[in-house]
Parts: sequence; structure tokens; C-alpha cells
Amino acid sequence: MNIVEVKNLSKSFMQGDTEIKAVDNVSLEIAEGEMLAITGQSGSGKTTLLNLIGGIEEATEGEIFIDGADITLADKDELARLRRQKIGYVFQDFNLIPILTVRENIIMPLLLDSKKVGKRRFKEIAGYLGLENRLDHLPSQLSGGQKQRVAIARALINSPSIILADEPTGNLDRKMADEIMQLLIGLNEKGITILLVTHEERYANMCQRKIVMRDGKATCETTPAVPQTSQ
Repeated sequence: MNIVEVKNLSKSFMQGDTEIKAVDNVSLEIAEGEMLAITGQSGSGKTTLLNLIGGIEEATEGEIFIDGADITLADKDELARLRRQKIGYVFQDFNLIPILTVRENIIMPLLLDSKKVGKRRFKEIAGYLGLENRLDHLPSQLSGGQKQRVAIARALINSPSIILADEPTGNLDRKMADEIMQLLIGLNEKGITILLVTHEERYANMCQRKIVMRDGKATCETTPAVPQTSQ
């Protein structure tokens, strides 16, 4: 079963009198339980493609299906609800709310949908990510690696269909980056579908498959999964 289907997707904008295609007629499918990487040089269109799939940017042409629903046809309210309920986001700069505790940041997606917090699931997520002793801390009291763990926990709390991770190791040192990558791989091994944007070729090669973006176009490459990061 495919969680994501992208058909003939394009995103263009004008730069003076010139049309720039940030994403140029891309089609792809992401199967349930897959870990797929999007890689490429800066400006190749990889983050734009991720933002289109996540409903953050609006496509110029094409269709995007998440769990069978075409998000390009959704109105603003429907799209916001779909993003909260179907998609978990992990960003390079963490995007935590500074005045909220770790616990409050994690459960925020549930509160926005007026859902109760499942104590068992919360404990399971916090335990997997090693946050049990940080739940009452503010983001300013955390290291970069801890902040990213909170961001991953927040992405998981709504049991999304897919996690979109945009350069999740980009603001971390190598040791912390390797730890975050291993956590994502572990989540995928538990059956969670992950779409990872990364400029790190060694992380892209740890995924089952990768998309290489060049000038807005996508080339699909099958890559053997590497079980562990290099030390």
C-alpha cells in the first residue's frame, strides 16, 4: 500500500522575466513502512518537494495523495487538519515553542485537535527517545540533540501516516547527528514510514531507496541499507 503518491508535480516561480521550476514534473510513490531519502545539492529542489508533499507549499501543477486523499484539492482548514493528523514534521531548526516545556511541546498536536493524551503512548515515546528526565525542562535548557528528540516525539504523538524530516541532523555535531539518524532508523524498523531530506550522502544511503534531485527533476535510485552510522 502506498502512503504517498505524487503525480506530475511541478512548482514554479518567476524571477524577473524568467520562469524557475523548483520542482519539475516529479512523480513518485512511497510505500507503507518505507524509509526514503531525498538528496541533492543546495537549490536542487529537495526541500521544496518535501514542503509540497507536506502541504506547506502549494503546487503549480500535479497531484499529491496522502492515504488516498488528494491534498491539492483540500481547502485551508482541511489541509491544516490533514497536516496535524496524517503528517509528522521534523525540521532542521527544531521549531519548538520556547515558553512550553518538553511535555507541552510534545502534546501540542493533540491539544490542537482537542484530543486526550494517551498516557501509555506518551510514556512509550518519551522512553524510546530518552526524554523521561527532561519533560519539565524548557527548550532553552536542552542540547541540540535533545531538542531534536523532542521534535521527533512531537511528530510521533498523533500516530501520523508518515514522518517528513527536513535535514534533521543539519544543526547537530556528528555524534548527535548519528544518534538522531539511528533513532529514525529504529522508528522505521518499527514500521513507521519516513521521508528524509538530507545533504549527507551517508545518511541517504542508510535508507531503502533514495531520490536524487537535480535542477528540480528527480532520479530514483535503489540503495542498499547501511545498518549503522560510521564512527
